[in-house]
Amino acid sequence: MTTSQQDLKTDPYRLAICAAERLRAAMAGHDIVIPSLRGDHPVMGAPMVTLGGCRADVADALAAVLEKIQPEGCS
Repeated sequence: MTTSQQDLKTDPYRLAICAAERLRAAMAGHDIVIPSLRGDHPVMGAPMVTLGGCRADVADALAAVLEKIQPEGCS
């Protein structure tokens, strides 16, 4: 692996973009779209994702999907 390939895997901005793309794809599987979702510039070195605004019905749909997921370690 070249140095530039390694940099892409550890670059906070690139990691944020990848996280946003993963979230967008996961939400699309439930017909949920947040148009302003995007990877953002790092803050204090931490990758950041901007979710942005969405309609109330989209927020309700996302909440309904998340409510069905039981966090690991909980019974």
